Amino acid sequence: MKRTIIALVTAGLPFAAAAEVTLYGQIKSSVSAGQVRIKGGSGTEKSPTVTKINDNTSRIGFKGSEKIGDDLKAIWQVEQRTSVLNESNSTNWGSRDSFIGLEGGFGKIRAGHMNNLLNEMDTIDTWLYKSSALGLGAYVRTGSRTTSVRYDSPSFGGLKANLQYSPRDNQNPRDRNTHAEPGRDQYNVGLTYENSGFTANLAYNLRKNRYAETGGGERKDGHVVRLESYYDKDNLFLGLGAQYARGNETANDYLAIFTNGFNTYNGSGITADTGKQEAVKVVDAAVTAGYNFGNWRPRISYARGWPAKGVESGEKLVDKFDQIIVGGDYTFSKRTALRGQIGYLRVGGKTRLTAAERGKIEQSGASLGMVHKF
Repeated sequence: MKRTIIALVTAGLPFAAAAEVTLYGQIKSSVSAGQVRIKGGSGTEKSPTVTKINDNTSRIGFKGSEKIGDDLKAIWQVEQRTSVLNESNSTNWGSRDSFIGLEGGFGKIRAGHMNNLLNEMDTIDTWLYKSSALGLGAYVRTGSRTTSVRYDSPSFGGLKANLQYSPRDNQNPRDRNTHAEPGRDQYNVGLTYENSGFTANLAYNLRKNRYAETGGGERKDGHVVRLESYYDKDNLFLGLGAQYARGNETANDYLAIFTNGFNTYNGSGITADTGKQEAVKVVDAAVTAGYNFGNWRPRISYARGWPAKGVESGEKLVDKFDQIIVGGDYTFSKRTALRGQIGYLRVGGKTRLTAAERGKIEQSGASLGMVHKF
């Protein structure tokens, strides 16, 4: 539920002017428990069962607009993390989707710290989680929020397009006065179609000079393409998506998604392995289904990732993964709900752990949390 605040702004004038500002936000927190197990030729190593209270990206925001023409208005928004646990990532204003821009019959154009369409394509990831087993973090990992300019078109029969650009000097500020390094600009293109409960999104992300060839060679671009659709109407929810990422991360970075910081096997760091410094190409997919029974909203998600292979060598560095999550919500009102789930994730046994070891990673967990929106 959105609330409207009437703010008096004097700005040095001898009278006060009234301006409407909309306050909105979400408070989300959970208690979770989980364990990671690494199994290789030297046996099985287990993390402790980690039990903790989490803040699940609580946020607060302010937004407003002003009519400045017959078919033109100025728009703005400032949104930030507001952890209920006093975490350090809540210290900066505008840390989430924040911008200023113009909106009219042409659509809208904004500049600020904004989501790309990939980061907005998380509808099928309905869970509260901090560990990989309890949510679709591996699937949604490619979305980002950058300092950028973004254009969103008006709707043409339910079809909308967007373009977004993040300059090299925002992406790599340490190089802005010399341009001695290759530019790391980001480009995003997206299409959205909406009609009677059905939504489809197609997004493409290009990251210039994202990774270096092994051995310190030429830098190459990273690419991500994701197609996602869902139906949400008459108590039924069904969503599915698939994506292809090439050069978006190294094999070490990709493997770290599944370990939750438990990164050592047989005395060696499995996410700091020199043999997994190569960038990888990955295909993964996810599906979520649910149905509302009064206040109960059960959900089930399944995700699958095919083997991550080196973009140059073609070597299988991280094996396929499979994941299942079962849970749902109990809604007290339109704004407040309990949300719980159990999850299991498995990375296949042909994963390179170290130079001498191949093995698999398993992760399981459970969570119960609460969400309040305002």
